[in-house]
Amino acid sequence: MELFGIVAVVILLLVPSLKKLLDSVAYRNRARGKAEIIRAERSVGGPQQVSSNGRRQTKQGKGKASG
Repeated sequence: MELFGIVAVVILLLVPSLKKLLDSVAYRNRARGKAEIIRAERSVGGPQQVSSNGRRQTKQGKGKASG
């Protein structure tokens, strides 16, 4: 029974660090996925300019209202 208690305490001590490790891996995986999407968009659509408000501008409109 003592062995079970020792194993339970060790597991409880390792849970927070394991959670942090999994969170870190998930964050890196999401960042890698976002970077891959950005690279794919740039390769398909060609270079796009980003205006000062953070929105993408098309090659034709350049962010100006037409009309």
